[in-house]
Amino acid sequence: KIILTRTVQQIPEIFTEEEWCEIRKEHYVHEKGRVCNISSDYGHTIEVGLEERRREILLAIRKHQALGNHKSIEFLESVIQAIDDVEKLTDRYARLALESGKEDIGQVLKQIPRYGARSFREALQFFRILHFTLWTSGNYHNTIGRFDQYMFKFLKKDLDTAVLDYDSAFELLEEFFISFNKDSDLYPGMQQGDNGQSLVLGGVDENGDDAFNLLSEMCLKASLELKLIDPKINLRVNRNTTLEKYDLGTELTKEGLGFPQYSNDEVVIPGLLLKGYELKDARNYVVAACWEFIVPGVGMDIPNITALSFAKVVDQSIRKHLETCKDFDSFMDSVKLEIKVELNSLVSSIKNIYMEPAPFQSLLMNGCIEKGKDISLGARYNNYGIHGTGLSTAVDSLAAIKKFVFGEKSVTAKEIISSIENNFEGDYALWQK
Repeated sequence: KIILTRTVQQIPEIFTEEEWCEIRKEHYVHEKGRVCNISSDYGHTIEVGLEERRREILLAIRKHQALGNHKSIEFLESVIQAIDDVEKLTDRYARLALESGKEDIGQVLKQIPRYGARSFREALQFFRILHFTLWTSGNYHNTIGRFDQYMFKFLKKDLDTAVLDYDSAFELLEEFFISFNKDSDLYPGMQQGDNGQSLVLGGVDENGDDAFNLLSEMCLKASLELKLIDPKINLRVNRNTTLEKYDLGTELTKEGLGFPQYSNDEVVIPGLLLKGYELKDARNYVVAACWEFIVPGVGMDIPNITALSFAKVVDQSIRKHLETCKDFDSFMDSVKLEIKVELNSLVSSIKNIYMEPAPFQSLLMNGCIEKGKDISLGARYNNYGIHGTGLSTAVDSLAAIKKFVFGEKSVTAKEIISSIENNFEGDYALWQK
C-alpha cells in the first residue's frame, strides 16, 4: 500500500572531479559536499500539497523579480522544476497502478502529492514520496523527525470518523515502516543500516506539555513486532515519563536492534537554550542521523563537521609531557592543554564551507521559498559540532598510567614512551600489563 522503491544505485554527480578540485581550493567541503543530516519540515507540504507550494513559489518569484534578485529567481525556478519531476514520477506510478488493477493506489496518487493529504494513508504515502525524492536528489541521512507530532492529526481524523479502526491503522503503519527497509541497501553510510532514518517520539510540545500520544505508542509497538532496523526509534523522556513507556521501550531494547535511544528533555532543552536556540525551537528538537540534537525546518547545523581523537590527544600528551609530570593531576592538565591545541587546529581548517545547491530540500525548510535562498547557504541555526572519537581507548590509557606510573610506580614514564615508540616490540610483558 505504501509505494516507491529506489532501484538506481548511483545518483549522477553534478560536478566532475576536476570541478570539485577547483571548489576545494577555495572551500571546505564536508563529506560528499551535499546537504545532509538535517531534519525537514514535512508536515506543511503533506498538509497543503505540492500545487499550493508551487503557488507560494510563484508569488515569491514575482516578489524577487520586482527586486531584481536574479539568483533567487533561478533558485525558485529550480524548485518548480523539482516539483514538476516529482509529479511526473508519481503520475507514472499512478498509471501503472490503474493498469495493474490497483485502484486504491491510483486514487491515493490522484490526490497526493499535488494536493494535501486527507487521510492517514495519503499522509504516509506523501511522506514516502518526499523522503524518496530527497534521497534521489543526492541528499542523504534524511531524518524523519517528530513523526508522531506531524502525523497524529491524520490518524486521529481517520479514527474519529471510522475511516480506520485501530487494527487497520496499525497495519498501515507497519507497511509504512517496512517501506524504509525496501531500498535501504542503496543508501550511503559507514555500513548498511547507517542511513540516518531516525524517528523521534514523545517529548514536549511548544508549550512544554507532554506530547506523547497514541501514534507514539503505536510506533513503539510496530517496531517491536516487525523487528526491523529502520526506522530507528528515539524516545524523548522527562521526569513525568511514565514507567509504562519505559517498559515498552525496554521490550524493544530486548530485541537487540540498538534502539530506542533516549533523550532527556530535562537536560537537552536547557542545553540548547544555552547554545542560543529559542525556547520553542529547543522544545521541538529531534536527533540527527545518530543522536546529535537539531531542530526541524530551521537548522542547517552540521553536527559532525570534524572529529577530535581523544586517543591521539592522550598519545601526544604521553610523548610530550609524561616525563615532566610530578603526579596524575598535572598529567591530566597536559591532556586538557593538548585537547585545546587539537581543537584550535581543527577549527582553523573549517572556513568558507561549500555545499551543492539542494532545491527540493529547500522546499522542506522554513523560509527558503520566501527568501529565495537555497538551504545550502544556511538557515536560522548554523552550528557546527565536533565529534569526540577514541574515547574508551583514551580512558583505558589514562587508567593504566594512573595505576602503574603514578600509583604503583611499577612502570616509569620513560619505559612507557619507549615501548609506545617501538610498538611494544620486545616488551610483551608490559604490553600484557
